[in-house]
Amino acid sequence: MTQKFDPAELLVKSSKSNSTGCWEFIKNSVSWRVYLHEGKLSYIDCSIQLLNQLKYYLLRQGWKDAAAALKDMPQSYLKTKVNTANDSLPVNYYEYAIFWLLNEKYLDSSQFMQLIEDITQDSLQSCLWLRDGTTVWHDQEPMPSWIHDQIGNSLSLDVLDLVGFLQHRLKQWHSCTSELNSPYQRPYFLDYRDIDKSPESGVLSAKALNELAQIMRRGLSFRQLSIFLNKDELHVAQILSPYIEHKMIHLRNPQPPLDQLPTIPKPTPSEKSEQNRAVSVPVKKHKVVCIDDSPTILQEIKRFLNNEQFEVTAIDDPVQASSIIFRLEPDLILLDITMPRINGYKLCGLLRSSNVFDQTPIIMVTGNTGMIDKARAKLAGATDYFTKPFTQAGLMAIIEKHLS
Repeated sequence: MTQKFDPAELLVKSSKSNSTGCWEFIKNSVSWRVYLHEGKLSYIDCSIQLLNQLKYYLLRQGWKDAAAALKDMPQSYLKTKVNTANDSLPVNYYEYAIFWLLNEKYLDSSQFMQLIEDITQDSLQSCLWLRDGTTVWHDQEPMPSWIHDQIGNSLSLDVLDLVGFLQHRLKQWHSCTSELNSPYQRPYFLDYRDIDKSPESGVLSAKALNELAQIMRRGLSFRQLSIFLNKDELHVAQILSPYIEHKMIHLRNPQPPLDQLPTIPKPTPSEKSEQNRAVSVPVKKHKVVCIDDSPTILQEIKRFLNNEQFEVTAIDDPVQASSIIFRLEPDLILLDITMPRINGYKLCGLLRSSNVFDQTPIIMVTGNTGMIDKARAKLAGATDYFTKPFTQAGLMAIIEKHLS
């Protein structure tokens, strides 16, 4: 029977009680299965599984070869016929497609785990937008065997951190135009002559708008545009909102079956008044410096923190880092441990030797928790650490923890 409920409240309660099992949420013809193991989030699947959606996850990570390879996947491998009319695929499509990518060496085990984490976080976002439907708790139900056989219980996400991050992100969606209710809406220009009539609050040049208009002719959603522009979909929506309000850019509805997913829930009256109060208060930008010899990691961090809250400086040469940091005096420093010529421990100790940075949060970053010498990190003055690969939610959680 359909009833009103708050998915976040149910998940947090299950997490606090260290529950193991599966929450099943059903709204109309769409379902979500949220797997918990001892209160930690293990995996979420949504019954809407699309080829383009899987491509989005792969491209967002920069795995272009894997995304391109999907078109070569034998249809017989899916065990069932694809409905090409609406791109709708079998509910276990991700299982078949991801295993094909693994078998063909387009993905390795660490990428598999990152992909499952991305799917889980994204599915949780749409799940948290539910406001009514049917709920069922399946006690002690294990996560799908195709995932468990590959990674066991290695994926163990903190429910409180992830829900908190997505609730904060929902507030940012509320800062966009009220006409925007889904990342799957498709923006377009109705009259190209309007490009010269930009609103005062618009930040795009006429040249940028013209280039964007050409891309929009493909009928891409905000989510798909984010891949083209190498920006977070929320940031794309925030940039385009003034033009939508000004009736320069119009919105088409999501294509089926994405139109069955929950829309962005409207803010409550108290949230609206809080938003109105926040409008008059300037938002402070936190200065974050990232030091890593991997351009890929630096690009990912900049993409994850690409919003109005942060001013991010990426440094790929640890030898030059100290002079840049002393000039910038950042609010927080992300510091890779294993770098050539000068490692993270040494650089952290150098920064801590100056009273300028005696209170600045310095977070060590490593590809493996086993590689962290905790005693050495503490002696060097590290505030905290987190591991690669990481999600946007994980990165935001640890940053907000030390900047709050």
